[in-house]
Amino acid sequence: MTATSHQLLLLQLHHRHIIGGNHDYCGDIQKQITIATDPSNRWSFPDFNYKITKEFTDETGKNVKLDIIMTDSMHVAGFHCMEHPEELNEEFFAQPPGPLSLVEASTTLSYIESALMKSDADYLVVAGHYPIYSPCSHGNTYELIEKLDPLLKKYGVTAYLSGHEHCQFHYSFDDMDYFLTGAGMSCCYAARNRDALPEEGDLKYILADDYSYSGSSGVNGGFVSFDVGGDDMKVTIHREDGSSLYVTELRPRFDQFKSLSEEAIAVERERES
Repeated sequence: MTATSHQLLLLQLHHRHIIGGNHDYCGDIQKQITIATDPSNRWSFPDFNYKITKEFTDETGKNVKLDIIMTDSMHVAGFHCMEHPEELNEEFFAQPPGPLSLVEASTTLSYIESALMKSDADYLVVAGHYPIYSPCSHGNTYELIEKLDPLLKKYGVTAYLSGHEHCQFHYSFDDMDYFLTGAGMSCCYAARNRDALPEEGDLKYILADDYSYSGSSGVNGGFVSFDVGGDDMKVTIHREDGSSLYVTELRPRFDQFKSLSEEAIAVERERES
């Protein structure tokens, strides 16, 4: 059956931009990318790493630009597949083993740095499956702390958005904001790694059970929404019925970071000439 133009328009308006996680890699990740290239598909998954840019005028008349860099954290931190993934044991919550291919890891990190360097967006968000810092059951991802986090701070990223953990939180550390929303299917893991977060940081909000899936939080799932304007970007953490659990506001990037994009583009043009 061929999709009508009206159906295609609706799909474009409700596109889901996705990235691969450990469960995807334990299946057929390349097939997912291939399927998502069908224009009648609601999923947008053009490559392992890609950029989404949105430009608009807010209600006050200000021109606003948002860049979202979608990244493959499996390439950087690796993954392992379990025979019985339903068992929430120590193996399930273990650290990723490290990159399975140094070439893939290097390629992904180079893509990320280039995209960050070239961004002149007012708000710059980086999304990856694994969290960099996490107080929940999987905990911090040390490969990302070492290799990805310094790039985010170097180029003035507004926020890092992740999943993987079946909980929700906002953590702020060293002028960076980290949001995790992994409760789309179920909630919640426990906050058993809270003490492993850097003491200098600020865990501004967390939704977690006292132990995994105990039900103590009273929440069955949730999601995060972003309301982007010229003066701030409002981030809301919701529960499964859409009601808000937590709201915060992030400021636009400093001009000193946006000006880096002009230098990066000029250097690239000089190399190509």
